[in-house]
Amino acid sequence: MKKYILITLLCLLTLPSFAQGKLIESSEEKRPAWIKRDVDRYDIMKFCQESTISLDNAKEKAFEELTNYIANTVTTYLVSTNVTDTDVNVLRKRVEASDYLRNVSESTAIQTYWEHRLYKKQDLYKYYILYNFNDTEKKKAALEINRKASGTTSELDKL
Repeated sequence: MKKYILITLLCLLTLPSFAQGKLIESSEEKRPAWIKRDVDRYDIMKFCQESTISLDNAKEKAFEELTNYIANTVTTYLVSTNVTDTDVNVLRKRVEASDYLRNVSESTAIQTYWEHRLYKKQDLYKYYILYNFNDTEKKKAALEINRKASGTTSELDKL
């Protein structure tokens, strides 16, 4: 009998460590299934950021993480495929100035979800982004950047 009581007490003591906090408000009534699942096998990316300041801060951090990931991936791809221009800084600046990276926003995301929780008497804001970025999108962005960097496009525009 003592063993059962001891095990029950131990379980009750460890229970608060698994808590996520009280949900105050969220963008949807029910939490989307993709938040708990690994979505990499579907060739889409999931990003999440937390903030104790505000929801806008969490959103900015999440989109910053997304754009940095895309910029790093495309730059790495361009370095590995470019023969003539292998300066990483030049390629990174081209990627950051590209239309593809400027178009990364809430409207181009597949889905976004946010939560406002109260965790240990402190506000916690979480922002999730589900974004379509795979090898095809990476190659499309690299092709766009290479096309704009080549002189033939500007010569064709002059004609």
